[in-house]
Amino acid sequence: MSAYVCLFLMWFQAAATHEGPLPVSNSGTTAPASYILGPNDQITVEVVELPEFNSKSYRIDADGTVSLPLVGRLEAAGLTMSQFEDRLRTKVQRQVKNPHLVMGLSETRSRPVSVLGSVNTPGIQQLQGSGTLFDVLASAGGLKTEAGATIKITRSPAEGELPLPGATKDASTGRYVGEVNVRDVADLHSSAANIVMRPHDEISVPRAPVVYVMGSVKKSGGFTLSQRHSLSALEALALAEGYGPNASPKHARILRAPLPGQTARAEVPIDLKKAVNGKNEDIHLGPDDILYIPDGSSWRRISMKAGEVALQTVSGVIIWRGI
Repeated sequence: MSAYVCLFLMWFQAAATHEGPLPVSNSGTTAPASYILGPNDQITVEVVELPEFNSKSYRIDADGTVSLPLVGRLEAAGLTMSQFEDRLRTKVQRQVKNPHLVMGLSETRSRPVSVLGSVNTPGIQQLQGSGTLFDVLASAGGLKTEAGATIKITRSPAEGELPLPGATKDASTGRYVGEVNVRDVADLHSSAANIVMRPHDEISVPRAPVVYVMGSVKKSGGFTLSQRHSLSALEALALAEGYGPNASPKHARILRAPLPGQTARAEVPIDLKKAVNGKNEDIHLGPDDILYIPDGSSWRRISMKAGEVALQTVSGVIIWRGI
């Protein structure tokens, strides 16, 4: 994993130490008149002539209604602040002629954003104010170490287009889909990537591709390719910290990930000894490939079963932070 992404993860961890939801406005602050109310939002209502309202807040229930003194239950979800204020004023005028009414929004909890994939706390995050992509990911606990290099964002057509270069519209659903690079989001000066999120957006952080090094090496396991799509066999060997004491590098094997529609892995022999000396090709590994280096004392006995041995082992390996 690059130093850039490591720094990004550190920023996320620092942001995620704040418990609770993203910052919200102070109690009773005036919300934009165009803000659309929803379930679990909490509003404040002050009527100068009716002390029953003052210095209190009221939460909109799951059914979209809110219970208020003197007027009972009112529909609130789906209305803008301005529309709800007009409706409430009509009700209050039955009690007071020309009431002096002030509304505020103390908590906004009806603007869900789904965060899936390689984050520490996947699930629903509630937008608070003008939450950006960075804010929402931080609220989700930040990225895991095996997170990939890109972040996918999907937006409902009701919320408008995604302001991202290369964003497309799915013809079947009408939803907008775009991607941003982790490095671009890490640069907090890049407003083009660190976009303001909208209610019902979906954020998906895929796991980075992994290559595996098994057999007679000092540090076997899986290595994430956080910023790369492939690496060579020698680079994978370096990540595994070199050969074990009885390794047979000239009898190494690369077990290729199955092609779509196939289940069997192809086995590609590679002479790492010659590759190190520049006398043989250094073959590149792709996602989910396995580099297997047998033990020299028994390679003849197990060479034909290298794939079986590696595959039996790979399910329990440690995934190391990649590059």
